[in-house]
Amino acid sequence: MFGLFIEGFDLGRLQISKERVNDVILPKWAQSPEDFIRKHRKALESEYVSAHLHEWIDLIFGYKQRGPAAVEALNVFYYCSYEGAVDLDAIADEKERKAIEGMINNFGQTPCQLLKV
Repeated sequence: MFGLFIEGFDLGRLQISKERVNDVILPKWAQSPEDFIRKHRKALESEYVSAHLHEWIDLIFGYKQRGPAAVEALNVFYYCSYEGAVDLDAIADEKERKAIEGMINNFGQTPCQLLKV
């Protein structure tokens, strides 16, 4: 098995231990980095993905990103992750602003909703 892909890239640090992450451990089903990419490309270019791409677009950019359709699709994220949910410039308390920034950094940000019904 080719489990550890060593290139020495700086991938940051682990949040708790602060240990540097420079290498990637491939899943057992990937024989090499090239095999990992080949299998993902094959999946992404498959007929199944092509036939269901519109569903993904609805979840990420469309009407299933927010509101009742998002709840029904189990596509709801932490409130700070949504565009416009928090105005960081309006938070006067520095500790509170840093706490909110930390939540956004930990949970990520939801893309702008481009398509609405």
